[in-house]
Amino acid sequence: MRSLILNKALWSLSLGHFSIDLYGGAMPIVMVYLASTLHLSIGQVGLVSAVYSICSSISQPLFGYWADRWGGRWFASGGLAWMSIFQGLIGFVPDYTTLLIVAPLAGFGSAAFHPQGASGASHASGDRKTAGMAIFLLGGNGGFAFGPLIAAGILGLLGLHGTAVMALFGLAIAPVLFALQGQTKHSHGGTAPARSGARIERNAAFTRWSIIALVLVMSLRAWVQSAVSFYAPLFFTSVAGFSVSLASQLSFVILLMLAIGSLAGGFAADRIGGRTVMIVSFLISAPVTFVMFSLHDERAFLVAPLLGFMAGAAWPPTIVLAQELFPKNAAVASGLALGFTFAMGGLGTGLTGYLAEPERLGLANSLLLLSATPILAAVCTLGLPSHKAVAKAATAAREANKGGAVLGEAAGR
Repeated sequence: MRSLILNKALWSLSLGHFSIDLYGGAMPIVMVYLASTLHLSIGQVGLVSAVYSICSSISQPLFGYWADRWGGRWFASGGLAWMSIFQGLIGFVPDYTTLLIVAPLAGFGSAAFHPQGASGASHASGDRKTAGMAIFLLGGNGGFAFGPLIAAGILGLLGLHGTAVMALFGLAIAPVLFALQGQTKHSHGGTAPARSGARIERNAAFTRWSIIALVLVMSLRAWVQSAVSFYAPLFFTSVAGFSVSLASQLSFVILLMLAIGSLAGGFAADRIGGRTVMIVSFLISAPVTFVMFSLHDERAFLVAPLLGFMAGAAWPPTIVLAQELFPKNAAVASGLALGFTFAMGGLGTGLTGYLAEPERLGLANSLLLLSATPILAAVCTLGLPSHKAVAKAATAAREANKGGAVLGEAAGR
């Protein structure tokens, strides 16, 4: 525990994660303002969310491959700077078409950061990968939590052009992240993962059916989290009559507890097993989600903490399982895990937006429908291998890779 708390490499990556996901957390509040200014329908809002999420995800494996091959220090800090610039431009778009161009471009910054950030955090955590991933995710979830509050405060004072002020935060943190990772590299030679070869091999603990189960679990979990995060402000302002400020406070409560839940879930998974944590969190999330969107008043603040906590608890063990699918290619696996999650979350959010149109289910009913997805995720979790089996197979694969690298170096001398 103490080694993780004092782990400089891990916390510097968590700081970068906080910074880049701050913009993701702010996006739903920005969209509330853009929906009013550009006269967007719920379906159009959902499409913007979908393309934003998909473009921040589909390129993650490619960025991860490059990071594995050539080192990822520039990808982490450069991705943060890139995203900061384009998020700053979103408040200046003149029409819906331009928004559909600028929003996806911002997403590529997230795609560059996350594979290297997650693989670096996993490596820096040593044997306590789930707890270390929880700390890394704490940064990102914390950014998502504070994003709505910061956006509501700045945009409330400055209007949409306040996105330029928000961009300054990431631009200030990017060089700090670059410098801290540089110090880590020179002072702690073992913190950077070794660069991999071009061949990608699967973890022996995963069967074809367990991979399908993992894909379904990640998809369903991502759909619920993304849709709740994105549509909660719109639901409580348009259906429940909340002010933008009050809705942003509710989003903050959900996302803050999601951050705390991810930290607790990561440490709990190291003690009682990842699958147990995932199943319990999914089974509790289902009824809590239904109750949350059945309430049209401030009683929602009583339910929001439990919803956020349970949504976050399943996140670290799910990501660690997905990361270990390709144990010799940490950044590629991280890119696939996080990228796929973002993509499925974006598609799910787009589908929820489609169903939320008044001529279909409506926003309230489409959000109530989400309560069924955690139950399906819990059932699929039963088909996953244990974290211990996955870790054992991953360790064997990495040891074999090290042995091959040593023989290769000897042959080259």
